[in-house]
Amino acid sequence: MRKALLAGTAVLGVLGYAGAVQADVFVNATIDKVKTVNVNETINVDKFVNIDAFVDNNALKAAESLALVNQRNEDNEACTNCAEKQDIINDSFNTNSGLVTWNQAAGNMNNQANAISASVDNFVPGDGDDGGDPESEPTGFAEAQASAEQINGDRDGEGGANTVDSVNILFRDARLIASGNGNSGVLFLNQSAGNMNNQVNELSLAVAFADEGVALSEADLGQWTTGNFVGESDGSVPGGDPAGDGINKAATINGSLNGNAGVIGVNQSVGNLANQGNVFSLAGVQPVNGG
Repeated sequence: MRKALLAGTAVLGVLGYAGAVQADVFVNATIDKVKTVNVNETINVDKFVNIDAFVDNNALKAAESLALVNQRNEDNEACTNCAEKQDIINDSFNTNSGLVTWNQAAGNMNNQANAISASVDNFVPGDGDDGGDPESEPTGFAEAQASAEQINGDRDGEGGANTVDSVNILFRDARLIASGNGNSGVLFLNQSAGNMNNQVNELSLAVAFADEGVALSEADLGQWTTGNFVGESDGSVPGGDPAGDGINKAATINGSLNGNAGVIGVNQSVGNLANQGNVFSLAGVQPVNGG
């Protein structure tokens, strides 16, 4: 446009017209822009571990322990509106000795487990003991195995997906307050205010009391979360205030799990479709004659 006006001025000058030519040009433009972004992300992780252990031990004593847990959440649906929930443990499970386990769930379709297996092969005086000959001292073998499998969703490709569709949840809280303190031994806790969570604490223990021996310990944990749908909304129900109340969740541990001795396993979730596991395996051979 500006080039055209300048060219016209030059032509007028050539033709002998006097005076200058000026013009103001205003341009209004409307721009419509459409942007479409498609993101497809596929992550495949395959891990295979094979361990072969060969033990050559003519053991006079043996102890073996096995703990096994399988948990599945498949083909479930949670459709909620204003479904406020609270899990609160306050001033509880303190100063205990031995085995302490508890499960607490205010949510839906949660699998929770505490599995403990123990085996002890005790020493009996005189069993292979001739007063100090190393070749006749009691020998032992201890083996502990712990295995857990947790599946959330369509693990086998047979349509087992889970669906969570929630709106307007003012609070969903899991709180551990001044609890689980000063214990000795084994302390296991599962707490869930969410939906379709798998939680497990597992212990396998094997001990053989012998001066000579072999100890084997194995732990295995498999977790799958696949093919699920979570449609939790930060807005209100359809037709309501667009700002809405949203989804508000809190998982808190306050003044808890202090001053303990032994094995402590804790799982806490206010979410959805979580796999949580603590798997512990221990095998040992304890000398009895100072060996």
